[in-house]
Amino acid sequence: MGLVYTASRFVLSGVLGACTGWEVRGREHVPMDGGLIVASNHISFFDPPLIGTAVVRELHYLAKEELFRPPVFGSLIRFFNSIPIRRGMADLSGLSRAIDVLKHGHALIMFPEGSRMRDGRLHPARPGVGMLAVASNARILPCFISGSDRPGGWLLRRTKLKVAFGPVKTWQEMAGADAGLEPGRALYQSVGSGVMQDIATLKAAFE
Repeated sequence: MGLVYTASRFVLSGVLGACTGWEVRGREHVPMDGGLIVASNHISFFDPPLIGTAVVRELHYLAKEELFRPPVFGSLIRFFNSIPIRRGMADLSGLSRAIDVLKHGHALIMFPEGSRMRDGRLHPARPGVGMLAVASNARILPCFISGSDRPGGWLLRRTKLKVAFGPVKTWQEMAGADAGLEPGRALYQSVGSGVMQDIATLKAAFE
């Protein structure tokens, strides 16, 4: 899988660069080994493959269960490391697989807000990103993406497609010095809030 993923990412990166002139900042912040959560805002269906192409490391993805139902598309996203997860409920099977991926030193992309935000604004995090970070002890790489919700624009170079990565942090650093270290919703929410603050910082610097 590694060679196919790397080759696909290389080809797609070249196509995006040639067709869109997209801008990617902060690749030097991406650690090349160890459990890692790439935590990004989410404004478009295109965000996972775009961020996956920008990150020079193989990623795993959480995807809503409904996307796996069409046989061809479902098989394709499974091949590219997607993990099905049921929305609106505690999907212990999907979360367990995600934690296992992180504990084995792989990288996983997550959207702390929980779903696409069609207004383009940043919204409060749900506790999921904090829960996975604490359970796996994975580091967190904040990411900000803009322009992906206007594909007609960036494909014709009328809208700038941008991806930025910030410095990687531990979940303890994201939670802040005042947060308790007892696992639970309060801690997970503190981690998520710290992640969104870092994403907001990237947004302010990039837009």
